[in-house]
Amino acid sequence: LKKQKELALAEQQKQKALEQAAQKEQKEKEQLAREQAQKKAQEEAREKQEAEAQAQRRKEAKEKALAEKKAEEKALAKAKKKAREKARKEAARKKAKKEEKERIARKKAKKRAKEKAARKKKEEEEKAKKEALAKKKAQEKARKKREKEQRLAKEKAEKEAAERAAKARAEKEAAEALAEKKAEYRRKWREAQEKKKAEEAAAEARKKAEADAAKKRASDEFAKAKRGAQITWGSKIQRHVKRRWHPPPGTSGKSARVKITVSNSGYISGGIKMLSCSGSAAFCASVKDAFERSEPLPRPPSKYHLNKSDRTITFKMD
Repeated sequence: LKKQKELALAEQQKQKALEQAAQKEQKEKEQLAREQAQKKAQEEAREKQEAEAQAQRRKEAKEKALAEKKAEEKALAKAKKKAREKARKEAARKKAKKEEKERIARKKAKKRAKEKAARKKKEEEEKAKKEALAKKKAQEKARKKREKEQRLAKEKAEKEAAERAAKARAEKEAAEALAEKKAEYRRKWREAQEKKKAEEAAAEARKKAEADAAKKRASDEFAKAKRGAQITWGSKIQRHVKRRWHPPPGTSGKSARVKITVSNSGYISGGIKMLSCSGSAAFCASVKDAFERSEPLPRPPSKYHLNKSDRTITFKMD
């Protein structure tokens, strides 16, 4: 099919080239005729007959060329048609041959697969028979072995049960006598232990109460000292910042609340958070600027190992 398309395309291109050549030739002839006509109009009357004869010859030549061209085109078309028919037949023959080859191959493959499946099925059946026979023999052997083991185990269990019963009777009698003696001893020992535990528990309770009270006092004192240190530190920061604060004129009576977190090195971490501001934008900006220009701030007291929440303080700037 591809070859047929290529032949058709070549034929179209050739036909187009022939038509273009004929058109070009026609134009050239028409141009020559016009030139000759103009020349003849200027020639004497005696040349008119010769010009007409030449025109007649040109016409005959043109008709002959056209007839030859048509004959050539017809022969070429016939040859192309024959070539296309031949190509089509050849393609059909190759296709039929290929399909027959594929059909035979499929048939052989199907036959081989069927034979293979049959062999496999037969092998599996034989294997299953052998496994079933082996399994039956093993089960029979296991059954006999279990019966023997059960019989021996039963005999042994009966013998051991009789021995245990006799031994248990003797041990029971001895144990009953010993139990009475031990029960009395344990009663007296428990009474002594309970008395000792009660005394130790009372002493431990007194000791724990005293320790808890001391621990609470120490914790309260530490918390009070820590809170005092935080307040003192916060006051230092506020005084430090206010010394560097330059609020704009006309902002008397205005105030702002600022929240910051101070690092152990005295720098503000996490930025300056403006909680509220009653003044103008310039007033609010001057508060932030004062904190930024005051870094580093007084460091937090290292003695109390303040965490991040302890180092987060809210200031009122007014």
